[in-house]
Amino acid sequence: MAEQGLPRVLEAPMATLALVLLSPLLLLVALAVALSSRGPVLFRQQRIGREGEEFTFYKFRSMRIESGGVLLTASGDSRVTAVGRVIRKLKLDELPELWNVIKGDLSLVGPRPEVPRYVDLSDPLWQEVLKARPGLTDPVTLRLRNEEELLGALEGDPELFYRLYLLPFKLRGYRSYLRDRSWRSDLWVLWNTLLGVVFPGRNPPPTSEELARLWGPEDRVPALDSAPKGSFFGRHLRQLQFLLDLGVLAGAFVLAYLLRFDFAVPGPERSRMLVQLPVVLVLQLAAFLMAGIHNFVWRYVSLSEVHAFVRAAIGSAVPLVLLRLGLAESFQSWRVPLSVIVMDTALAFGGLLGLRVLRRMSYERRQRLRRARAAAGQAKPVLLVGAGQAGVLAIRELQSRGEARLEIKGLVDDDPGKHGTVIRGVRVLGSTEDLPRLVTAQRIRQVIITIAEASPLELSRILEICHKIPVPARIIPGLYQILDGSVEVNREGVATAEAGSG
Repeated sequence: MAEQGLPRVLEAPMATLALVLLSPLLLLVALAVALSSRGPVLFRQQRIGREGEEFTFYKFRSMRIESGGVLLTASGDSRVTAVGRVIRKLKLDELPELWNVIKGDLSLVGPRPEVPRYVDLSDPLWQEVLKARPGLTDPVTLRLRNEEELLGALEGDPELFYRLYLLPFKLRGYRSYLRDRSWRSDLWVLWNTLLGVVFPGRNPPPTSEELARLWGPEDRVPALDSAPKGSFFGRHLRQLQFLLDLGVLAGAFVLAYLLRFDFAVPGPERSRMLVQLPVVLVLQLAAFLMAGIHNFVWRYVSLSEVHAFVRAAIGSAVPLVLLRLGLAESFQSWRVPLSVIVMDTALAFGGLLGLRVLRRMSYERRQRLRRARAAAGQAKPVLLVGAGQAGVLAIRELQSRGEARLEIKGLVDDDPGKHGTVIRGVRVLGSTEDLPRLVTAQRIRQVIITIAEASPLELSRILEICHKIPVPARIIPGLYQILDGSVEVNREGVATAEAGSG
């Protein structure tokens, strides 16, 4: 069972290569830790390894050195520094564990090592788990990536919950994985670990209630591939989107260098560009994740999400500028030119936003075609009264629902400044006084009033105009009118407004 995973002859070179490739990032994190609070950069702790042997475990320090208290760390723990919260969230604090892999204390995949306090060497379950070398990651760790949040949300004693529920859950999960372990399953765990860092919402972690319910003699860790089945693109959409983003970021950096040297990059600069590219990509992806951009649904991106792209752009550019200004000449190959930083930041995050805008445009075009096919020859021509926020929301809703069988011929509004303007593809044709002419000219079969804050007197005037034409009229109330109870929605979904007292 213990030696069925990746062979040691492969793990040590893989860990060494990872340390070399990630050395610029390691240097940056070490610098951030050193500047954020006093104390050593590395955190050292004794852990229990294979066959119960103790070893020194390395991580980047994320807590203040004077911190005492329990060994467990919960979300919101005041002992964690500001930099510590960031590197914990991105799992950057665990990068020094690669040195433990090189030394032979850890495997790339295996049960996470525990502190001596929580290990019972007389327990048969512990004895079975400790036959394997502990590791950087495993299926249980993937499922429990919310461990700190889970412990922080408890009202009782976190340590008691850990001993009674969380630790038994882990041990049974370790045993379950080790019994069926292979080198292929180890590679699968490593791949899913990477995806779990980039896409934290991919597989939902268990809650404390689920852990308490699952804990039992036959407990097993839910499968890694428990995502809903579907087409290849449906199952791997977020991974494909990530690869597209990665391609845009890499392409933007290369293009920035080409622009910097008028598309004739000298040989030495090309070499520096290749050295700098992984560093820039890691920093940009970290900023990308911290800003929450990976959570956005591409086809619904709007102006409200733009500030997240701005935050990510600034968050990635600042470390690059600091490296440029702070590193000595001996680190020339890591110092990105300031002009390249500026151009790359604009190109990279403009490109990421552009991808999402293109996706939204494609989605909306398909929706329009679908509505056109569904309503061919059957759509009812309507006019909307009111070109304010309520009118915009009404247009958006009607355009997104092909089954509504409504064709918006135009808008009317009593603000002369809006006449002739176009809102979401719909033109403002005139004022309410023009309704008789417009209804006849456009063959309108219904008028929809979307003035959220109109007075009862104003509504009565518009309804009287529609009555004289005659043309049916309906009122769409504003959202806040519904929420504050001034309108009601009946079982058929029709909103009715209070008549008022005028």
